[in-house]
Amino acid sequence: MKFRSILFALLTTVSMTALAQNDKSAEAEKQAMQQMMAAMMGGQDCEIAGSYTFDHDFDMVMVHSDKRGKEDTRMTARCFLSDNGTLFGYELLSSSEKKTPSAKMIMQMETKKMVTLIDQEGQKMALCMNMDSPMFQGDSREVDDPVQEMKRTGKKKTILGYVCEEWQSIDEEATSSFWISEKTTLPMGKYYKAMSTMKSTPFGGGRQLPSNGMMMMMESVSKKGERTVMEVTAIHPQRNSRISTAGYQKF
Repeated sequence: MKFRSILFALLTTVSMTALAQNDKSAEAEKQAMQQMMAAMMGGQDCEIAGSYTFDHDFDMVMVHSDKRGKEDTRMTARCFLSDNGTLFGYELLSSSEKKTPSAKMIMQMETKKMVTLIDQEGQKMALCMNMDSPMFQGDSREVDDPVQEMKRTGKKKTILGYVCEEWQSIDEEATSSFWISEKTTLPMGKYYKAMSTMKSTPFGGGRQLPSNGMMMMMESVSKKGERTVMEVTAIHPQRNSRISTAGYQKF
């Protein structure tokens, strides 16, 4: 798995929870897994609301290919935003990874808490973690977190009818392009600003996109030839949505 940051945190949570739940006969192992997860995620002391409401959403696809150009991971997701930029939601719609459970995530920017909802074969689990935990605050940056100083290249392309301008970052690990549109109506600038306080995210460590616009596409090619692409595939700027936590048991 090459996707980092929030996607990495979500999938780590999903996979570890599924592992802990699959073998019901090994109760001791299950408890040990729970303790390890709690330690890694900085505790689970936050309250989980009955539902979370959003004002906008957009869909995206995430693809990773190896150095031979062969695709090895593909995911689709739906992202939800609140008008004031304090609430961000994420729903995993599909994954090429086998036996990936249904998963949703809610990030509360003001309190820096993240709620993850996992449906593993009918077993509904809710996890709450602190985004100030080491998982989010580490300073490591791999190929898929290549945001350093970015420069405008002058190149443009149109994505979903929005004219985007390329900003490029080059370092010892990878060459990365960020295609940004200034014309979308989603409040992405508020989200990017909130995310900049967490080091282990694409916009972390005090770094921000050089724009209040929206990143419509990101392409990263490592020195080894591995390629990661994240691209927005649909935007619904005025669609109200709700993520319900009914039926989920806190893990």
